[in-house]
Amino acid sequence: MIEVKKVVENSIAEDLGLSPGDKIISINSNQIEDFLDLHYYEGDENIVVVFRKDNQNYEIEIEKEQGRALGIAPVKDGMHTCTNNCIFCFIKQNPPGMRRQIYVCDEDYRYSFLQGNFVTLTDADKNDLKRIVEQRLSPLYISVHATDPNTRRKLFQYEEDIPITEKLAYLADNNIEVHAQIVLVPGVNDGEILNSTIRDLYIFNNSIKSVAIVPVGLTKHRQHLPKIKPVEAELARNILNKAVKWSEIYRNNEGENFVYLADEIYLLAEEEFPSDKHYADYYQIENGVGLSRKWIDKIINSINSFREKIKTPKKLLFVSGELGARVIEQYLLNIFNSVDNLEVEVFAVENKFFGSSVTVSGLLTGNDIVDQVSSRAQNYDAVFLPPRCVNYEGRLLDNMTPDEIENKIGTDVIIAGKNIMEKIKNV
Repeated sequence: MIEVKKVVENSIAEDLGLSPGDKIISINSNQIEDFLDLHYYEGDENIVVVFRKDNQNYEIEIEKEQGRALGIAPVKDGMHTCTNNCIFCFIKQNPPGMRRQIYVCDEDYRYSFLQGNFVTLTDADKNDLKRIVEQRLSPLYISVHATDPNTRRKLFQYEEDIPITEKLAYLADNNIEVHAQIVLVPGVNDGEILNSTIRDLYIFNNSIKSVAIVPVGLTKHRQHLPKIKPVEAELARNILNKAVKWSEIYRNNEGENFVYLADEIYLLAEEEFPSDKHYADYYQIENGVGLSRKWIDKIINSINSFREKIKTPKKLLFVSGELGARVIEQYLLNIFNSVDNLEVEVFAVENKFFGSSVTVSGLLTGNDIVDQVSSRAQNYDAVFLPPRCVNYEGRLLDNMTPDEIENKIGTDVIIAGKNIMEKIKNV
């Protein structure tokens, strides 16, 4: 059962006399265990609701419009956490002193469906799979990493009851769309293991829409963890060469690419990003696949439309991680500086918090930015930070806010992202 946290005004729940603290036990004889159960079963036109109020159970039949909700906000239950012990788990490479949420190992297929979080499904049993199908939790984002059972045991350090290929087959048979990822760990799931994983996943190409290959992320905080090699330029170039052949052989059921590479692989290999067309619907942009291409194209279009609208000289500093700085320098810097009255420079912040091997912009901390930018910040009208270095609350990984950075460096701080040229114009 679930507990009512809030009742919406003028709702069915209010008409029933439901109040915060009451419990919803079942709808149409289906036990209500969480918010997804409530959302799925309350939408029927005719429902029988069993609820508990003042320690007494009530049953009431309701006729309503198809899809209309009862008007209940339930108390949130806990997120299902991971029982794996992955040798490359980034969460275990975090130092102390960060936001509490950063230490949560998420393994909740509900949030895979709702928010695009990647889950392994290693501990998903037959009831979980049945629920996914029954409630149409599609698409799902699944971390596969390898299909070979021995390699999976080495990576996950977890013994599966149901092989991942059987789970994928069940999802495919029931038309659940899947987006898969492979975190590439050199010497473990590359080479022929990677080839066989791609082949095995392609068997389910009526269900699996995309497969992303992402380099393993390693920080300096790996004490007592297995030794892992980083993905370096030679392996990145090797993967790129393979990807050309995969693109010819493997296409999804809409004729699009089946295998995609994270932007980081192109940067490590010092190769150009593919065109916009390559990425189809940008299925895994939140996974760093096609993010740079999308951003580059959006900024170029934005600059072209604002070319005559910057009236006063502006000198700006774009702060980024090492890889992001290379994208700006290679693709955008000359275009920015071709705009009248606009001068842009780029500064790559070394990630001392996680270690210099971490080069993505999304993992920068406020303290690293302040320490490395303060001495030069006042030479600029504003400092722009990458949008992915802040969370939905506007905080960086060390809990610092852009306003706090601004106060420390003595220069306006602006988060780049949507409407970047409008922000530049208004500096």
